[in-house]
Amino acid sequence: MTNVHVVNHTHWDREWYFTSMDSLVLSDQLFSDVITELQRHPEASFVLDGQLSILDDYLELYPEKIEDIRALIEGQQLFIGPWFTQTDAFFTSGESVLRNAMIGFFESKKYGEMMSVGYLPDTFGFNAQIPVLLNEAGLENIILWRGVHLGKHVQSPYFKWESLGGDNKVYALNFPQGYGTGMLLEPTLDYVEGRLDKAVDFIKQYTDSDEIMIPSGNDQLGIISEFSHKIKQINALGKYDYQVSTYQHFLSLMKEMDLETYRGEFRAPVLARVHKTIGSVRMDLKKQIFHLEHQLIRRIEPMMVIARQLGIDLSNRLVIKAWKKLLECQAHDSLAGCVSDAVAEDIAHRLKEAGEICDSIENIVLKRISESLALTDKEFLVMNPSPTVFSGEKTVTLLSKTQEIEVAGCASVVLAAEYVDSRENILEETPAGNRFITEPGYYKLTVQFTCELPGLGYKVFAFEEVEKAADRFIPVKDQQITVGDYQIRFENQALIYQDSERRISNFLSFMDDGNAGDTYDFSPVSNDQPIELTFQECRCESAKQISRMTVSGVAKLPCDLSERMQQQKTTEFAYQLELELNQKGEIKGTLHFENSVLNHRIRLKLNVGQQIDKALSAIPYGFITKQNQEISEWETQYSEKPVNSEPFDKTVSVYTKSDSLSVFTHDSREYEYCESELFVTLLATTDTLGKPDLLYRPGRASGDTTKKGHIMMATPLAQLKGKPFSSTFVLKYDRNDRTEAEIAAWRSQLEQPAISYQLQQLNFFVYRIDNKIQKRIDQLLLAEKECSILSFAEGTEVLVSGLHHSYYHEGFVVRIENPTDTASELDIAALFPEWRVERVNALEELQPFSAKIPAYGVGSFLVSK
Repeated sequence: MTNVHVVNHTHWDREWYFTSMDSLVLSDQLFSDVITELQRHPEASFVLDGQLSILDDYLELYPEKIEDIRALIEGQQLFIGPWFTQTDAFFTSGESVLRNAMIGFFESKKYGEMMSVGYLPDTFGFNAQIPVLLNEAGLENIILWRGVHLGKHVQSPYFKWESLGGDNKVYALNFPQGYGTGMLLEPTLDYVEGRLDKAVDFIKQYTDSDEIMIPSGNDQLGIISEFSHKIKQINALGKYDYQVSTYQHFLSLMKEMDLETYRGEFRAPVLARVHKTIGSVRMDLKKQIFHLEHQLIRRIEPMMVIARQLGIDLSNRLVIKAWKKLLECQAHDSLAGCVSDAVAEDIAHRLKEAGEICDSIENIVLKRISESLALTDKEFLVMNPSPTVFSGEKTVTLLSKTQEIEVAGCASVVLAAEYVDSRENILEETPAGNRFITEPGYYKLTVQFTCELPGLGYKVFAFEEVEKAADRFIPVKDQQITVGDYQIRFENQALIYQDSERRISNFLSFMDDGNAGDTYDFSPVSNDQPIELTFQECRCESAKQISRMTVSGVAKLPCDLSERMQQQKTTEFAYQLELELNQKGEIKGTLHFENSVLNHRIRLKLNVGQQIDKALSAIPYGFITKQNQEISEWETQYSEKPVNSEPFDKTVSVYTKSDSLSVFTHDSREYEYCESELFVTLLATTDTLGKPDLLYRPGRASGDTTKKGHIMMATPLAQLKGKPFSSTFVLKYDRNDRTEAEIAAWRSQLEQPAISYQLQQLNFFVYRIDNKIQKRIDQLLLAEKECSILSFAEGTEVLVSGLHHSYYHEGFVVRIENPTDTASELDIAALFPEWRVERVNALEELQPFSAKIPAYGVGSFLVSK
């Protein structure tokens, strides 16, 4: 007898084509019905979509119902968590996914026990390291839908999934037909024969198990009343044994099954769309999300650790509040950008609020330290938020009466100078009373200087006003820049790169093509010819340690899809590219333009000079190798074209027979390669939420816009018309045996932020709340102008992926990653002298102590005195 386990649930998008406030209004009655139905039927249970945020929202309306909810959770009728929101699993970092679980777990404690299931039923595919993230979050299983290719990845929807290194494993339960398989449950012959039995028949094609899972629920659906009674009636109609069940019970049965094991990602659009080009839409929001994620992980959380150790007491809940706003933006629909314009405005506002929290935390910490040290206006504080000792260049902002300055004892150069005019009749408040003065003019300088910084701490530097700086940018007459063995030339409207090993013509340009797609997917325009954006003007200048080139151009482009199809070009599109070349051969580029064109895509095109054999892209705590696939007659097997657009986490490298090219960026996470060229998506604009019958995605529109009674939804904000846009990246040509460890170390170096502060009186709005930060009753007493909380010696090959104040203990958590295929053993005594160190997971649950970091794995350590 086949036992069919039916679970009643809801999938609750916080926002989609409707806003989170719309969703809140819907929850008022539907969630109240859940409580009522569960109280009436103690045998019934219900899954509240695996995300805690929607319950928090509901409790703001009904705080008095928290005891009812606690009782239902304790009675194992209502299942909540473990996530704060339903996360995306390709375009979020590993640390963000862990924060989602950490905050979900942290906030669940006010309700009771969370559902210990890695429940992600609608995420658009899964990176290969999800088992690492789940295990680190204390989870040993996952429930998923999209991306699994039954018959190729695995034979059965019930299997084991292991990480790239093999040390992390989870039990995986796949919904081949989605989380809505048993939706609208009713005890009628039409329903049982037309939907339910057929669903079980389909699953039984892929498994010999007598235990089958059927989820009963769908988007924004409420609880099914009289669930047990209806299942009993269905058993009199169907050919299988249907029974009320829970996910936890079914997963326990899976442990007794003979399961196959899979290693790798899930991104195949077979039974469901995964939207392989969704990484390029609403890039304005994605870019802000990527930068805020970086700010929280690499700046704010470590700064909070430093602050707490120095005696600056700021609530950890400030950081949690910022994370919550970001996590709401990283839910699968929200981060993907397949939302209405009204939702896009909400996302932008949440990002603004979270950014303000982060900026103000930073402002307070830096000012408190600087005031305690009584710094002069010609001194400035530089903070290192990493425990690794820093040696290299930092870029800071300084205010000075003159443009000519030098950082004392350091090689320095002014990268940019902006003069601010003097102002008359400016009010100055003094102890003797108010007076009006003439405020002097000053320079706002961007300065790069060479320095050494202690780990996880700060150091004070000073600058001098001089008649003529020792190093400055000097215009270069020839249209080329050279630093050591590296050179970039501008010839015949093209850029040429040359070093001691290679010469590559037209190594960098930008491509524009039409986008007939929607907010889910890029789709080409029939018969469209991509347009290469070349440069017409060039200006070069050089300093001792760095040289830079600025090239610009104007192209005529089609203004919209109609012109694309008619091959007309009527709109001027102006752009400027700034290139910096340093002694390491790194090329930093920043593209600027104002978007004047509709329905198009712009990609960075990089030439390697030879046929590309493979791409190595960073993913959470590891790397994955990709090679292009050409699949003929894809329409017969796939629900969308399995294009070769792929995600990456900050770095992607391509390899030829003799060379490699690596790209680092915070601004994009989508790439594709073709022959000898690597493409990185910078922007894709569109006019509609979902469209039917795309070249790459035939049939129905995504987003349900072609369902009965639904409408097409315009998204003019997704066109970014008239919006200034910029994108920054770093390139490095190298040998073709560049290893994962080398790329990871390079990425770690480029990820390190420049955090500085100058205690000055010229402009209190360099830092937004500077003039409102008042002195505390108990003053901070610091004497040393150099301080280190935790310092790994220079040359220590340890990569810290996260460092944050403990959620539950006095101390802080250091998470160390090993993104290589060989396990590593840490020297704990050398890394953490005079500290107590315990092995924990991301939830700060104690683990058996081990100094081993597995291949493609992480290790979390609670550090305290």
